[in-house]
Amino acid sequence: MPPLSVLPEPKAPLPWITIIARAIVSIACVAAGVGIYVWLYETRPTPPASDPSATGRIRLLVAEPLQQAVGRRFRAFGQARAVDAADVPARVSAVVTALHANYREGAVVTAGEALVSLDDSDFKRQVTIANESLRGIEAQLALLALDASTLERTAALAAEESALAAADLERVRTAFSNGAAQPREVDRARSAAIAAEKQLIAARDAYEKLPLRRTALLADQARQTAASELAQLSLERCIIRSPIAGVVQRADLELGEIAAPGVLVARVIDPSAIEIPILLPALARAIVHVGDSVRVHADRANAVWVDALVTRIAPEDDAATRTMTIYAEAAGSEQLVSGAFVEAEVAAASKEMRTLVPRRAINSGRITMIEDGIARNREVEVEFAVSGVLAPPLPDSEWVVLKSALAPRTMIVLDASRRVSEGTPIEAVDAKLASAPQ
Repeated sequence: MPPLSVLPEPKAPLPWITIIARAIVSIACVAAGVGIYVWLYETRPTPPASDPSATGRIRLLVAEPLQQAVGRRFRAFGQARAVDAADVPARVSAVVTALHANYREGAVVTAGEALVSLDDSDFKRQVTIANESLRGIEAQLALLALDASTLERTAALAAEESALAAADLERVRTAFSNGAAQPREVDRARSAAIAAEKQLIAARDAYEKLPLRRTALLADQARQTAASELAQLSLERCIIRSPIAGVVQRADLELGEIAAPGVLVARVIDPSAIEIPILLPALARAIVHVGDSVRVHADRANAVWVDALVTRIAPEDDAATRTMTIYAEAAGSEQLVSGAFVEAEVAAASKEMRTLVPRRAINSGRITMIEDGIARNREVEVEFAVSGVLAPPLPDSEWVVLKSALAPRTMIVLDASRRVSEGTPIEAVDAKLASAPQ
C-alpha cells in the first residue's frame, strides 16, 4: 500500500499586512462619517429668526395670550353605544319556518316589522282546546241556571210538604190523646213527617250548593280563559317582530332551526342617537354638570371631532378606581357609530376668565415674554389643556390654561423650542400680522 501524501500547511499572512488593511478600512469609515457631517452642516436650513444682520436683534414670532372664560377640561375615553337598542329573543319553542326579507345584517326595519316566523300548528291546537273547554263551562253554567229555578221550586214544595206532614202528625197526636186514634196511626204520621223533613233537607242542601258549584265553574272558566289567552299569545309570538325602528345588527337563525325561549334571534339598534359612558376622576363631580359640552372622536385614522352633551351623571363613585361615570349623548353619524372606542374631552362650563397660551410657547415650565424689546423668561404653571382653534389667525389647536394670569397685552414668544437668554434684544414679529395675506 503506497504511503499517504501529506498536504503542506498554509502559510499565515504576515501580521503587518493585516494591521495595515484594518487601519485603512477604519480611516475610510471615519472619513466617510466626517464627510457626511460636513455636508449636513453646510446644507442645513438657517432660520430667519436667528439672522440679526438687518437690525442686530433676533426676530421672533410673538402673540398675546388669550383671555377667555374656559372651564376645566378632562381628557378621557369611552365606548359609544346606541341609546335605543333591543335584543330580540324567541319566547316560544318552535321550528323556524320563514325568514322575512329584512331579517339580515344591515337591513333597516320599522317598529313591529316581522323578522322570523315559527311553526304555530301546536299553538293553534292549544287555542282550539282552550276555547272548546270554555264552551263546555259556559254550557254547565247555563244548566246550573236552569237547576237553580228547579231546585228553588223543589225546596219550596218540600217545605210545604214538610209543613203538611207536621200538621198531620199534630192532629193524630191530638186524636190519640183524646182516644180517637191508635198508636200505629201516630207512628205512620210521624214516619211521614220524618220523610217529608228529609226531602226538605235534601232540597235545601241541593239549592244551597248551587253558589258553590257556580263559583267552581267560574274559577274553571277563568283558568281556561287564561289558558286560551296564553295559547293565543304563544300563537302571536310565533311571528317575531322588531320592537323598535332601526338597523339589524345580528340575525343568527336559519330555516329549520329550533328557536328556544331566551335564544337571541336578532339585535336591532337605532343609530340616530349615540350615548358614551365616560370615566372621569372623582374630583370632577363638583366641576362637571348635566348640560356641559363634550367633544368626542373615534379612535381611527381621519376621525373628526363630534359635539355631544352631558345628559346623565352616575350618583356613585367607583371606590376601586376612584372614578365617576358621566353619560354624553350625540347624534349618530359615520364619524360616531355604536361600538366605537372614542376619546372624549369634557369641558365644564365656567364664567371665570382665564389666560390661555399655545402649548408650543411653553418649554420646561417657562415662557419667554418681550418687554421693551428685551426677552424676559418667566416660570408658569399649567392648570389644564384645551383643544381647538381658539384664535383663527394662529394655526394652533393645542392650548394650555395657566394657573396665574398674565398681564393684558403681554407679548409672548410662540416658539419656546428656541432658548433665548434673559435680556437678549428681540425684534418682535406679531404672528397675527405675519399670517395675514399681503
